[in-house]
Amino acid sequence: MAASALAPISELKISPDNVLVIFNPAAGSGRLGARELDIRAELKQSLGRTPIASTSKKGHARELAANLSSNIQMVVAIGGDGTVHETACGLAESNSSAGMAVIPMGTGNDFARALKMPIDWRKAINEIRSAKKISSDMGQVKWKEEGGDFSDYFVNALGIGFDAFCAHLAPKYKGWPFGIGYTASIVAGLREWVSSGATVWDTSFEKKPIFSGRMMFTTIGNAQDSGGGYTVNPKALISDGLLDACIVEDLSFFRALSILPSARDGKHLSKKEVSYFQLQNMLIETDRGLPIHSDGEVKTLQARLIEVNVLPGKIAVFVPNSAPEIL
Repeated sequence: MAASALAPISELKISPDNVLVIFNPAAGSGRLGARELDIRAELKQSLGRTPIASTSKKGHARELAANLSSNIQMVVAIGGDGTVHETACGLAESNSSAGMAVIPMGTGNDFARALKMPIDWRKAINEIRSAKKISSDMGQVKWKEEGGDFSDYFVNALGIGFDAFCAHLAPKYKGWPFGIGYTASIVAGLREWVSSGATVWDTSFEKKPIFSGRMMFTTIGNAQDSGGGYTVNPKALISDGLLDACIVEDLSFFRALSILPSARDGKHLSKKEVSYFQLQNMLIETDRGLPIHSDGEVKTLQARLIEVNVLPGKIAVFVPNSAPEIL
């Protein structure tokens, strides 16, 4: 299913009355705050005196997006994948018709790449003025752990197992030069990780097993990239009504290191330890609690009985006018 263009932004007649900017000064390991004056000046030149809400705590962007005034038609998320995650979740929770635009200024910027937004923030701000609005799928995850039942949304990718464990370690390595922080967390995680026994079921139409054994991780992508540029789910499209599940069985330290480079450009699918499925719903049963990350944000370290579902066309997003019809 191709991405469905809704309305060119020019029809929205950008004004301070219908746009809200959510700005995370802590993004990019705090570097974004140092550029705030330049960013505000660029926004004013491109969008006029648009209101800018700076986040002050974890979850603040989610609150802002979930409580928009009825006149807001576009929310501009300026930050990294965490800011994008919170903004998208807030829009999903409120069933808002406002669309999300992304100015990538974080460490990973994975969903911004899915939207074909320039990584240069000035170019990204300039693209907003002629952008088009399309519908994007989201995913929802539900899990059990000691203490009750929990759930969350994701717009880019959900990680279960080793990749979520790496996301748990990643803050130690944020800010490392040349974008190698997440790779460093992977190498560190390999020294500690013990894979669990798991059974994975495709429950889209009928419950059928698609994996059983020792699972290192499963990454479920709405978009192609996760972990700061690793193309883990190379067949994923944000508006096809499907989620892409990349399941990797237990690997030795050295085998994992040998496969890792191929995941940078999505060439890992040919490896015998990798299984890949496109589906709507799935269920993972494990023999112990596993970590989960949602768009890079670690939600738990002890998830059991994990259910994942696609939410077709759940939110609207803005992409450059030159972006291909299929995303």
